Amino acid sequence: MKTPGSTSVSRRKSRSGCLTCKSRRVKCDETKPSCLRCVSTKRICEGYGAAPQNSLAFDCMKDEERRAFLFFRSQTVRQIFGHRDVDDWLPILLQTGHRETPVKHVITAVASLHESIELGNQSRKHAQMSAQMLALKHYMSATKSVQIESPDMSHRPDIVLALCILFICFEQFRSGDAACIVHLKAGFRLLYWWRHRTTTYNSLQEYSRPTLNFINNQITPILQRLRVQFSLCMDSRHVLKDIGVPLCLPSPAIPASYNSLNHARRDFDQVMNYVFSSSERGLLPENGNGSPQQGPSAVLRLWKAALDSSEFAESSTLQEYTIKLLNLYYHISIVIAEVYRSGSEMIFDNYTDHFRTAVELGESITTFNSWGKELQDFSLLFSFDLGITPPMFLVASRCRNPGIRRRAVNMMLESQSNFYHGAWRDQYSGLCAQRIMEIEEQSSGVVIDENDVPEHNRIRKVSADLQETQSEIIMQFRIWPFTTDSPIHSTTIKMGL
Repeated sequence: MKTPGSTSVSRRKSRSGCLTCKSRRVKCDETKPSCLRCVSTKRICEGYGAAPQNSLAFDCMKDEERRAFLFFRSQTVRQIFGHRDVDDWLPILLQTGHRETPVKHVITAVASLHESIELGNQSRKHAQMSAQMLALKHYMSATKSVQIESPDMSHRPDIVLALCILFICFEQFRSGDAACIVHLKAGFRLLYWWRHRTTTYNSLQEYSRPTLNFINNQITPILQRLRVQFSLCMDSRHVLKDIGVPLCLPSPAIPASYNSLNHARRDFDQVMNYVFSSSERGLLPENGNGSPQQGPSAVLRLWKAALDSSEFAESSTLQEYTIKLLNLYYHISIVIAEVYRSGSEMIFDNYTDHFRTAVELGESITTFNSWGKELQDFSLLFSFDLGITPPMFLVASRCRNPGIRRRAVNMMLESQSNFYHGAWRDQYSGLCAQRIMEIEEQSSGVVIDENDVPEHNRIRKVSADLQETQSEIIMQFRIWPFTTDSPIHSTTIKMGL
């Protein structure tokens, strides 16, 4: 009951606090990215939910940007991330694109470049050129926005890492290996810096739970898969060796068997990241007891044993495809893990059986007429998901057995001109592998087996980039001996499409 002269003060309840404080029903000070109440009580701040749309809202975009976002949503994102990851990535990218100017520009650029490829298939040259010009315009705006608006965006690692992935998307559409490596190296440098920094509890509190989950569960697996694909398709094994940040990823815990194929796939991503991290570091990291962890190939074999021991409840064409693909990558990964630190190309001759098995698995995977439409939808353009082109390129370029390497080349050259199995177009990769084979065998005389290609005739691909006319490839390579001082040679490959 009010007494005479009393004053009633109405306090408006704040609805903009962090999710952790809301669930605890306490007042939030709304400090970002993590509120001080959560930090002081040693809780993980769950973030602030969906941010309200600002001036970058869909209705405030230019017509070209709205069109690009619609195209990105309906076509591009599904063909990049694959059917497994698209539902997780799409809402995050669209929401971030509405809030962050660089992300808005790069989404517009990627979608426009993708559309130009589709228009090219329909022989609409004028519209194709317009889409390409729009793509380049927004790509330049995206890079400029990163430099001008926030020269040091390390305090927002989720945004910068997402930009790195989208920049790689753009360069992969242009088939620019060298530029992709630059963005991939930048992404891993930031990822390792972030992981190293957040090993202490106090530093971890600087990031909200959504940021932690996004980096750990979505960004990291994509970067891991890209690292594997680049290492198979070009001599980029040591690209992350001296990035100035400790490579601090532990060996994953492998179960005796898997109850789901997705779990096995996730563990394979972690195993491969451990393989590269420990190999680049040169020394095996210690476990909690102060003793060295298991070597890369030993961890791979544990994972393979767990996969072989698994019985999955569901059975489908796609599951059979995925199991074959994982087995294919296992055989190739064993080769990479065990030759990583060798400077000799002759060491690959010890793995002919692994190469042969990989080709047999690849041939069984590519019998699409009997697999049905679900596999045709698996990767129509290019995908961050695993595909057969990168491992087949490794077989064709590093296995000197003439029969085996030609089977791998044929798998790439005989597919549709615009089909991708992974991040590289099949015919594009097949032509590069074929040229490597021609160069190596040209001065070797009659080649009956791998022993007929001496080491001084062997080469390593450094990069390959399509020219603006899209009619030829400039491939760069090194000839033995393979040192950082070795000259880089180049050859021109006509596309013939």
